[in-house]
Amino acid sequence: MIELISVSSRGQVVIPEKVRKHLGIKAGSKLVLLERDGTILLKKEEEVAKHLEEDERKEQIGWMMLAEQSLRKIWDNPKDDAVWKKYL
Repeated sequence: MIELISVSSRGQVVIPEKVRKHLGIKAGSKLVLLERDGTILLKKEEEVAKHLEEDERKEQIGWMMLAEQSLRKIWDNPKDDAVWKKYL
C-alpha cells in the first residue's frame, strides 16, 4: 500500500484511514518511530516489544550454551557422576 501524506508546520502527519483500518491502528494506539538509513518506519508498539523479547530470549540461550560448553569439562567427569548416582 502506498499513500502520499504531508507534514504539517508542527511536524505532524496523518496516517490515512485506509492504512489505519488495515493495520488495526485506533485512537490511543502506541507507535514506535524508527529511523534507518534515512528511512522512517512506524511500527506498532506491541510488535517492537515482541521482537525485543525474542532477541533477548535468543541472547540468553546463547549465553547459556556458552556457559555449558565452558563448564562441560568440569561437569562431565566420572568421579562426580559416581557421587551423584548415590543421590539420584
